[in-house]
Amino acid sequence: MTTARPRRGLPPARASRRGVTASARLARPGLLSCALLLAAAPAAAAEPYVAVAAGGRAPAPSAPPPPAAPGPIEVRVALSRGAAEEVSTVRLRRLLDIELPDGAALAAEPVGPLGDRVATVWVDRPTAARLEIQVRLDGRPVVRRHIAVSGLTSDVAARLIAIAASEMIVAEMRRARAPRRPPPPRRPTADEIELASRDLDALSVSAGPYAAVVSGGPRALGGAGIALGVRRLRFTESLFARLLAAPSGDEGAVRWLEAGLSGDYRFWLSASWRLSIGAAASIASVRLPAASSVDGIPGERDTWSARAGLGLGVETRLGGPVWLGLTLDPGVVLRPASYRDAAGAANAVEGAWLGLGLSLATERRSSPPR
Repeated sequence: MTTARPRRGLPPARASRRGVTASARLARPGLLSCALLLAAAPAAAAEPYVAVAAGGRAPAPSAPPPPAAPGPIEVRVALSRGAAEEVSTVRLRRLLDIELPDGAALAAEPVGPLGDRVATVWVDRPTAARLEIQVRLDGRPVVRRHIAVSGLTSDVAARLIAIAASEMIVAEMRRARAPRRPPPPRRPTADEIELASRDLDALSVSAGPYAAVVSGGPRALGGAGIALGVRRLRFTESLFARLLAAPSGDEGAVRWLEAGLSGDYRFWLSASWRLSIGAAASIASVRLPAASSVDGIPGERDTWSARAGLGLGVETRLGGPVWLGLTLDPGVVLRPASYRDAAGAANAVEGAWLGLGLSLATERRSSPPR
C-alpha cells in the first residue's frame, strides 16, 4: 500500500498565520486613513464647503448683497405749556401716529440723540386764538404753519394739528429726496477782475504834447509825440516818435524829429492810479535852417543826433481803458549836433535834456478775464 507523501510547503498552521499577518499589513493603511479622516473632520466642519468643478475652475463669486434700505424717519413731538393747555398731548400723539406716512414713525419720547433722519415737531401757542406748528427735518430750515383754534374743541384742534404736521413732514421728506442743484459758479467781483487785468497782455496807444529843455544850443523845444506799446506782466515796451522845434525866426531855430524805443514797469497804487519807471533811447534827425554850416560842412543844414534817458510817470484812469499820464523824461544828448550860426559863432545842440510830456492813452487787453 502506497502512502501519499505530503507536498512540500509550509505547514497549514504557519501558512494561515502568514496569511493573517499579510491581511493585517494590508489593513493597517486603511485604519490609518480612517484615523486621519476622523481627526480632520472637526477642522473640515469648521470651514465652509467649497465645491470645485470637474474642470478645476472655482465657481463664480456671488453678487454683493443690495444696500440696506434707510430706516424710517423718527418723528419727535413736543408741546409748549400754553399749547398743552389747549390740546391733549396723548390725543395729539395718537392722531399724528395715524396720519404719518410710510417711512415715518412716531418716537416714544420728544427728545433723543441727534441723527440724520429725525423730524422734530414743536407746537406753540403764541396767542390765545392761534397755534403755531414748527417742523424741522435733518437740519433743514424750519417750516411754520399757523392754525386758528378760537371756538374749537380740544379734539378738533388736535386733529387739525395732526393733519397739518403730517402734511408738513411729507413735504419736507419730498424736498430731502429731491436732488440738490449745484450752486452756480461764483462770478469774480469788479475788484478781482481789475486786479487780474493788471497782469494780462495789453496793447496801448498814447499821444500828447511834449516839451524839452536842452542845456546847449536852443534852450527850449516843443511839439507832440505818439507811442505804441505792448504790455506783458506789467512791463511795457513802446515805440515812440516825436517832432519838436524851437521857436521860428530865432537864429537858434532847430527841428528835432526822433524815433526811439522805451521800456517801463508799472506799479498800481489803486484801481485808478499807477506809477511807471523806465528808460528810453532814440535817434533823431536834426535840421538847423539858420545855420551857415553843420558839422563843419558849409551850407549844410541837416545832421543827426541821439539821446538816452530815464522815464518817470504817473497815470490816472479817466474811465474804462482811457488813462491820462504825466511823464518826466531826464536824459542826455549822446551825439552833439554842432553848427555855426549866420554870424559865424560856433554852437551845438548838446548837454543835458529834460523833457515833460502829457499823454492820453487807451489800452486793450488781449484776453479779458471772465
